[in-house]
This record gives sequence, structure tokens and C-alpha cells, in this order.
Amino acid sequence: MISIKRVTALCLAILMLAVSVVGCSAKKDKDGAREAAEGFMEALKSGSKDGINQYSSDEVAGGEFAGLYDADSIRETLAASLVDANASEEIQTRFDELCSEFETMLEEYQITDVTIGDDGTATAYITVRNSFPVDVIGRESTHEKVSKALEQYDTEHEEELQALTDTQGEDAADEQAYNDKLKIILDIYQEEIALSEPVTYMLALTLLKNEETDSWYVSAVQSYDSSIAGTGAPAKETDTSATEVSIDGASEAVSD
Repeated sequence: MISIKRVTALCLAILMLAVSVVGCSAKKDKDGAREAAEGFMEALKSGSKDGINQYSSDEVAGGEFAGLYDADSIRETLAASLVDANASEEIQTRFDELCSEFETMLEEYQITDVTIGDDGTATAYITVRNSFPVDVIGRESTHEKVSKALEQYDTEHEEELQALTDTQGEDAADEQAYNDKLKIILDIYQEEIALSEPVTYMLALTLLKNEETDSWYVSAVQSYDSSIAGTGAPAKETDTSATEVSIDGASEAVSD
């Protein structure tokens, strides 16, 4: 006959085994999520598109956040508003140099914590140090500086451009003014980047598990702007609308 003590001991052993299995599974998931977060951030830092695609969803890989560190994406966004066929070779070179600044903007990062929620999703908290703010060319102060410089150009070169119009035609004057103004804008953008201090942000990466491959991937990125909020309160996903407003304003000024 089985004694009560033996039954109790057997139940405790089964319970301890179950707890051990759950604990090992949770640790494995946590380590897997951390590895994916590490891979994603390292790919951003090195500019590896293959790495970004490997460790994130299509939405994240092609989204605004990943685009912030991609020179090609920055080039496409800015070129759509600023650079056209009338841009000189010098301007094109300067433009490419500006876009490359964003590709090396991410200086370092640190994964501070990884948690697994009751729903099975993981969240990785990461501090990111950028060499300059992500909105450096979109902030109001930069926009004001550009507007003031372009107004000054119009005043100082009115007679020169009129003379060029009289001798070579309106198209020649427009092309000259366009390249001159674009050089002013690029100079200001480069100056703002050069004068900026490094900024630290905190990110929250949401990660999902692919049960078929037993691997994790980043499904969403939420930013916590410690340089502005300073409270740890969550902000919306990285918003480039301020940058777009500034670029659109500069574009209108160049075409005037």
C-alpha cells in the first residue's frame, strides 16, 4: 500500500519538475528575445539591411524608425523635396555627404532589460546614443535659420539675378538661385549637425516569437525621448512629420 508520505513526495517532485521546465522555457525565450533585439540594433548600427530584415518584420524593416539610420532612405526623402535635375555636381556631392551623416548617427546602444508578457510577447528596453538629435534638420530653430538665410540671399542677390535674367534668360537665373539656395540649406544642416551634442534615447522594442523557427523578431518600435520628456512616459512611434514640415518649407523657399 502506498503511504501518504510517498504520494506527497511524488507530487512535490512532479511540481518541482514542472516549475523547472517552465523556468527553463522562460529563460530560453528571454535569451532568444534578447538575441533578436541585439541583432536588430547591431544591424541598425552597422547599416546592414540584411540584418534588419532578418531580425524584424517587414513593417519595421521598411518603417520610419529603421529609415532614420538608412542613408538611402534619408536621401530619397530629402531628394523628393529638395534636389532635382537642376542641382549641380557640387550640390549632389554635398547632399550625399549630408545623408551619410545619418547612417553613422547611432554611436552605441545598451539593452537594459528584457521582459516576457503574459501574452507571450517580449519587450526589450534599450538606451541609444546618437551623435546628434534625430530631428536636427526638422526642428523649428533650424527652419527659422534657413528661412532667414534665404530671405537675406534674395535681398542681397536681387540685382545680380536680374542681370543674369537680362543677359542669359530666366531659366539661367532660376538655376543659379536654386543651386545657391540649396547650398545655403545644406550648409545650415551640416552646421546644425556639427554643433549638436550627443543625445540619448530609450527605445522599447516589441518582439514576437516565430513558433516554426523557434526564433524571435522585432514587430514594433516605440520611442521614449529622454532628452525631451525626461519622465520615461511613452511617446508615439518615431514621428518624422516635423522634419517633413521643415523640408517642405525649405523646398518652397528654394523654388520661389
